[in-house]
Amino acid sequence: MQNFLDAVGSVVWGAPMLIFFIFTALRFTLKSSFLQLHPIKIFKSTLGSMFKKSNEKSGISQFSAFCSVLGACIGTGNIVGVATALFSGGPGTVFWMIISAFFSMMTAYSENYLGIKYSNDKVCGAFSYIENGLKMKKLAKVYAFFCLMSVLGMGNMTQSNSVSDALNSSFGISPFVTAIFCAGLCLIIILGGMKRIAKVQTFIVPLMCIFYFILSGIILVKYKTEIIPCIKLIISEAFTLRAVSGFGMYKAARYGISRGVFSNEAGLGSSTIIHAQTKDKNGENQGMWAMLEVFTDTILMCSLTAVVMLIATDYNKNNLFGAELSAQAYSTVGFLGKGSIGILTAVFAFMSLVGCSFYGEKSFEYLFGNKYIKFYRLLYIILAFTGGVNSPKLVWTFADICNGLMAVPNLFAINCLAKEIIYPKSRTRCAPKSTPIFALWKLSPPWSHTAKGSLKGASADNSIDEPLVNAPAAIITSES
Repeated sequence: MQNFLDAVGSVVWGAPMLIFFIFTALRFTLKSSFLQLHPIKIFKSTLGSMFKKSNEKSGISQFSAFCSVLGACIGTGNIVGVATALFSGGPGTVFWMIISAFFSMMTAYSENYLGIKYSNDKVCGAFSYIENGLKMKKLAKVYAFFCLMSVLGMGNMTQSNSVSDALNSSFGISPFVTAIFCAGLCLIIILGGMKRIAKVQTFIVPLMCIFYFILSGIILVKYKTEIIPCIKLIISEAFTLRAVSGFGMYKAARYGISRGVFSNEAGLGSSTIIHAQTKDKNGENQGMWAMLEVFTDTILMCSLTAVVMLIATDYNKNNLFGAELSAQAYSTVGFLGKGSIGILTAVFAFMSLVGCSFYGEKSFEYLFGNKYIKFYRLLYIILAFTGGVNSPKLVWTFADICNGLMAVPNLFAINCLAKEIIYPKSRTRCAPKSTPIFALWKLSPPWSHTAKGSLKGASADNSIDEPLVNAPAAIITSES
């Protein structure tokens, strides 16, 4: 059975699926005129707007949604997953992982924009735009089923098992004891619904990220002379047909792109479920927050992890894999590093366990109604305990397959609804300072356009009706 599932998994996550992800990401990147290259605009709509008051009384804050999504998707993949990618594809995987995440930022924007647009009191997130946008309720239920199966396996048993393994290997704590504590604490949190989950994530996730940056920073300082050679190695092995280490460009690209897709979940549609719970119902704003999540999770955290492992270990000679490679890298600063990475791995995994519970709950509710939510929560806790004691590889493989299959209806939906997605654009008719040079061909001379009313009162969509007479481009102001 395991061999059969491995074969199915290799097909599901094979080249066609990765091409589908990359095609979607490239498409939305071009449609948005490379919105990723406007960091100031993204900052203003996300961290720069954190303290603005919302008129909505119900829902969670934008920052809480940001922390909740990060907590759900970070998991152990940012530590152990990166180590596995390095072992399989070599240093070049880091470059392709970053490239994959860069383009996937626009996939995350697009799915969250649609999630906000079509969400209502009855249905939210990816379910909403598949059902209400595509008018394909059966496909939405298929998506919900695969999402539920993925959560119960990958988001639940895998993560609780990672908590037990981390604490057992670092401090010798019995997996049975850890499983009881983990399941009990998880139950207390999820019984409070999304608001309690958000409160916990908002408090814990920033702290664990800061601590992780500090710990990684200590290693970077210790091996500071190796940083530049490491960057050169990453770039050279990303493009060498047959790298010195024996990996080559193909393997580097394959495992780098895969790691990028797995780590940030852009294209799976899962983050739309949490963003639909926010007070701010502006699709553009939620899309910007989703972009920041991809950047933080993959481009920042995964890249930092990879560099630390490359400069602190001889990964290619010692034949280290997964958790062993990460443990050796962080243990180079002594017991503090080894113990700290054990705690961080456990906390990352537990936050993912808690965050993913809401994805599963909404999927279960969409399939069976809210009448049996208590049954779902009980099942979730039982599986969390079971995974903490023993999580069969069979479950991991099946959940990984479901993780891939839920991407198919989601990517299909956002590509079909692409015309309905609106991107933040400048209201100028001449090139704004933030316009990338390769997007200038889209701009036309200001005197060739027409405008509704005065320039100052022009509408946000830049629709134009009356000719502008004697309006030099220099006096037409831009608004970012």
